Amino acid sequence: MKIVLLSGGAGKRLWPLSSEMLPKQFLKVIKSKYNHSISMIQRTHDILSGKFGTDNVFVAAGLHHHSILAEQLGEDANLILEPSQRDTFAAIAVACSYLSSIGVNPDETIAVLPVDAYVDPDFYDKLEDLDRLIGQDRANLGLIGIRPTYPSEKFGYIIPFAPAGDPSSFDVSRFHEKPETETAAELIEQGALWNGGVFTFRLRYMEETLKRLNQPWDYTELTGSYHQIPRISFDYMVVEPETRIACIRYEGVWTDLGSWTEMIHLLDHDNDSNVIKDGNCDGTYVINQLHLPIIVAGIPNAVIAAGPDGILISDKDYSHLIKPLVDQVESLKSSIGRAENG
Repeated sequence: MKIVLLSGGAGKRLWPLSSEMLPKQFLKVIKSKYNHSISMIQRTHDILSGKFGTDNVFVAAGLHHHSILAEQLGEDANLILEPSQRDTFAAIAVACSYLSSIGVNPDETIAVLPVDAYVDPDFYDKLEDLDRLIGQDRANLGLIGIRPTYPSEKFGYIIPFAPAGDPSSFDVSRFHEKPETETAAELIEQGALWNGGVFTFRLRYMEETLKRLNQPWDYTELTGSYHQIPRISFDYMVVEPETRIACIRYEGVWTDLGSWTEMIHLLDHDNDSNVIKDGNCDGTYVINQLHLPIIVAGIPNAVIAAGPDGILISDKDYSHLIKPLVDQVESLKSSIGRAENG
């Protein structure tokens, strides 16, 4: 089995500390077993390399992140660099084409994982179950579903053909992307699981998919015509149309670190360097990377993050909703620049 870690996201929900050049997976905010700070990609890569061997772990990322990947993972890390960012379908297609070019057997299982999930190491033991599932031709695609701990609007849901009860695996009926809370609760009653963003399949499956889309399989040709690969997620292009999908159930700790609310649970306490709070700020987390002081008075249950790219002030319960606002930052900067120059 070959493992591909997807590391191309921008992590806009962790703005302003996460940016295009330093996405959330590279932020050194997690304590290692040696009690020093490491990034999410370092933690994930280290666990998987220990379980499956460094030679079997590959990182798919943007060309512009080459230097930081080399710095955090070492010069010998297996990197598959995309010419530009074109969503997860293109990233996975190029990674699989590369694996074929270095001689990986077409029948070998490929496991694709995000790097921005904080999980117990035993989560990755499920990859061996998926490898067996694919090897037995139980399905064309194998997924990991996480037992929901609450009806969340932030995640996609995997719905089984019949109420799952507590089997180790089941066939997938359909998907429901980010439902409202009431619908999410109904889905959970039906045995639905959170979609963990893990995909497994035989290498030849991606070859057949690309050929069906009239895309080249040869690595040199594919990277040369990279701009012609559809800009779409792997979920929409491949997973949702597929009819033969099986899912392995996972019961343990899983956090996708997709917002400040999840991120701060990993941090011991807020970064109170250059921060002054009064006694009416219960539950408020502050991280200040600026050389200016921050004073907070009478603001409970908030996240305040200040970095070179800007300052975020958000109620914790709304911190996962900031992405559309962050998308407006560049136009705001342009407007300010025009005003200053005009």
